[in-house]
Amino acid sequence: MPPVLRALRTCLLSMRRMLRVLPVLLAPVVWPMLPGFGCAQAQAQTATAAFPSRPVRIIVQYPPGGTPDVYGRVMAGELGALWGQPVMVENRTGAAGAIGTDMVAKAVPDGYTLLFAADAPITISPSLGIRLPYDPIRDLVPVVNVAQGPFTLMVHPSVPARDLRAWLALVRSQPGKWSYASSGNGSNQHLAMEWIRTAGHLELTHIPYKGFGQALADALSGQVPMLFGGVTASIGLIQSGKLIGIGVSGSHRVAVLPDVPAIAEEFPGFEVLAWYGFMAPAGTSREIIRKINADVLTIVRRPDFRARLARDGIDAVGNSPEEFAAQIARDSAQWTKVIKAAGVKPD
Repeated sequence: MPPVLRALRTCLLSMRRMLRVLPVLLAPVVWPMLPGFGCAQAQAQTATAAFPSRPVRIIVQYPPGGTPDVYGRVMAGELGALWGQPVMVENRTGAAGAIGTDMVAKAVPDGYTLLFAADAPITISPSLGIRLPYDPIRDLVPVVNVAQGPFTLMVHPSVPARDLRAWLALVRSQPGKWSYASSGNGSNQHLAMEWIRTAGHLELTHIPYKGFGQALADALSGQVPMLFGGVTASIGLIQSGKLIGIGVSGSHRVAVLPDVPAIAEEFPGFEVLAWYGFMAPAGTSREIIRKINADVLTIVRRPDFRARLARDGIDAVGNSPEEFAAQIARDSAQWTKVIKAAGVKPD
């Protein structure tokens, strides 16, 4: 081939290769100039920056007065002040928390309906095999765990035991004599006692009630002489001498009840914590989830907020959505194990 034609052929091949890579090289410059490109991304960023631009609802699964309701309202007030928008709490109760949870699971995923979730409808109910109208993993997205606290094992003053070891010895020496109250079959309080019963090889009779208030009334009268109660509700009962604190269900003692040992001191690895955190409907944008998470962390990390929690025997958490999801998975696995070992069946 003559040199001139050879040179021309080489030039044409080079131009062909250039044409192949040119779209890739120019894409970052040209595509953003085309109509419509990046609109969705820009709109998402704008919506996140403006969120919230109208009132937000926080759904609480339990009635007014309990810890989920109290701190749901505390967080509503804090977020309302931070966002400059009304943040309203609605108590949607019933079916052991399933009604409120299902309401949020089926809500529009725009960040304007949030669940201030207690753990039981998210981790315990599915582990019990209860037929639920929602799937907590498929239908909800973890946003942030705000706080968590243990339960306190308490006995009536008529029970001749003043510490955990003495109580264990008493129950073992009189198998089948003692009964305990709980706020219902499959509740945290029920499963915490079943864990101890199984681990300690105890014979105890479970008396379930419809709610903690009814169980507490009979425990205070001595009719059913022992029960687990949330640490916040337990503080006044123990300090007044109405009930005797035997142990707390966290991995360590609680500062407001320093003389009550952790049950883990006798049963290593024992830990039952009630947590309270925000969840959103599945499909809520990642940007809005991150914004709510960041704003809640701003509140949770404040020293005055943490001090308020500590007075109630509760620890501030404040984690990422991914960390919260991992915690839910661990809790679900733990409860599945406890339920199987204790042979607990749903109602």
